[in-house]
Formats: sequence, structure tokens, C-alpha cells
Amino acid sequence: MTLISIIVPIYNQENYLSACLDTLFSQANEEIEIILINDGSTDRSSTICKDYLDKYPVNATLIEQENKGLIKTREIGASLAKGEYVLFVDSDDILLSHAIEKLTQAIQDTRPDIILFNATNDLQTQKPLFDYPFENKQIFTNEDKYVLYHLLSSTAKLNNIWAKCIKHEQFENPEIYQDSDGISNGEDLYQSLVLIDKAKTIQYLDEVLYCYRVNSSSMSRSYQPKHYESEKKVCKRRLAYARKWGKADELEKAAEIWISKILRDVSRKLFLSQNDWQYISSEFQKLRNDEFYQTYYLHANCDPNIRDYVLKSNLHLMHVFKKIYAIKGFRK
Repeated sequence: MTLISIIVPIYNQENYLSACLDTLFSQANEEIEIILINDGSTDRSSTICKDYLDKYPVNATLIEQENKGLIKTREIGASLAKGEYVLFVDSDDILLSHAIEKLTQAIQDTRPDIILFNATNDLQTQKPLFDYPFENKQIFTNEDKYVLYHLLSSTAKLNNIWAKCIKHEQFENPEIYQDSDGISNGEDLYQSLVLIDKAKTIQYLDEVLYCYRVNSSSMSRSYQPKHYESEKKVCKRRLAYARKWGKADELEKAAEIWISKILRDVSRKLFLSQNDWQYISSEFQKLRNDEFYQTYYLHANCDPNIRDYVLKSNLHLMHVFKKIYAIKGFRK
């Protein structure tokens, strides 16, 4: 019987992939399957995967496909998985050497719908990346998930799919992938909102099991309109669930503040991009004319806390824009 299916979506990660696969294949046993999905890579990623399949006699499969994007690739992986649980690993990250052992023990002990765990971005110190207000092995049920709802509404601490080991049956819910076309930012949160909402039992394992590596090669310095449309779609889902979970509008207000931060960052990315100044000016005008952007960032007709935040953010952006204009203002 397969206990855990490890699914690795891969797109052009030849510089990081071997380090990732080393940590997966070295932990594989008869209860683990590894599903590698090459999502249309144009580098050596496919060759590297094939080398590992030839080298290690473990239960591993390579799927080759045209580029479909992260959420669709995860959906395909989950549909192919035979394990009782699913664990997603990004192909430029690392699963720590004791992760499978710890997760296996947690599954055998309680078999919750989701196991939450911690991560690090420093392999040397393994300092926890997230400051969770949970106790080790704490179990959340439908009656006491409010603290999880608050973190999802107002922070990024519970966004990541790779910091969750999820019972396979949870992916039978079509809402996880509903209306996800075009999402290229915020994929993890888009899925996590549904997963946390539907899970009947969630356990927190106070262990650092994953290393999230900041991959500069995957960070685009160019702004594209699809980035904003993607963020807007994810923000709308965050807001909808905050309203569903909310107590006296508390979560909705918290979500609105966080959405203002997201939209501020979208604006800043546009102005710091390598696009020419005419393009930046044109795209910023489109943002200003967008109803969602107006409502949750430009307008100050909402909660006083949000209004104060938005006004401060706008003042900050004005200073940024003035500096950028001084540099880019003469670009043609």
C-alpha cells in the first residue's frame, strides 16, 4: 500500500532539480511513490529526471506534458497519485532528511485530513520560517479552526501547499481548481483556502521538514498585466472565504487590509520593472481605472484601519514613484 505520493511539478529548474531529487529519492521506501511532472521544460530538467529514474530502483514515475501551469499540473499529479496522502514539493526546494519519517509517524498516529508543518529558508540553522501560535501535535476540528481562518485571511503563513501533507481524498473537491485559469501568482493560497475550509481534522506538527529556497532565476523583473489579473482572482477568493468564516466582519476587515498590501506590491512591481516609462504609465492608468483596484486600494471609504493603511501606502508609493520617475522619466 502506498502511504504518501510525492508530486513534483517541474518547469526549467535544471540548476536546482538534482538537489531536490536527491532529498526525495534518498527517503523513498515501499510506502512512498514519487511522481515527477515535467511541465514543458525547455532545459535539461527532463534528462535529469530520467537519470534519477535509471539510478534509483524506487517507485517513481516521470510524466511529460506541454506547459499547463502549476495548478493544472498539481491537479494532474493528484489524479495520478495512488497514495493515501499527497505531498507537493517544488522542484527548486528541498525536503529535509527526516521529513518522510516524521510524516509517516504522524499519519499512523492520527490520520488527519491535513498535517501542517514548518519550513526553513536556511539549511544550516534550520530556523523555522513561520512563527505559528500552535502547540506541537495540536489538532483542529471544525469547531476550533478560527485561528487557521484568521491566518489565511490576514497573513501568508498558511498559504503554502508544500507545508502541508494532505489526505488524497481532499482533492476530489472540484472547487480546489475551479476558475483557476490564468492564475500565475498566488496558486498556493488559492488551493489552501478550499483545503483548510473543507478539512474536518487538521494537525500541526512542530517540525521543520522543508527548505524553501529563494530562487532568483524564477523571479521576473518585468511586469505583465496577467500578474494583476491573477492576484485579483486570488484576492477575491481570499475575501469570499473571509466573509464565509468571519465573526462580526473581523476576518473580512483583516482580509481587506492584506489585499491592500498585495495591491501595493503589484503597483511597486510595475514601477520597479524594466519596462519603458510609457508602458509603466499606461499600465498604471489601467490599474487606477480597475474597479477592484479602486475599491481595495485607492479608495479610502472603507474601515478606518484600512483607510489609514492605504493612505500611508499611497504616500510611500508617491515617494517611490518620484524616485523612479527621476530615473526613468526621460526614457522613450
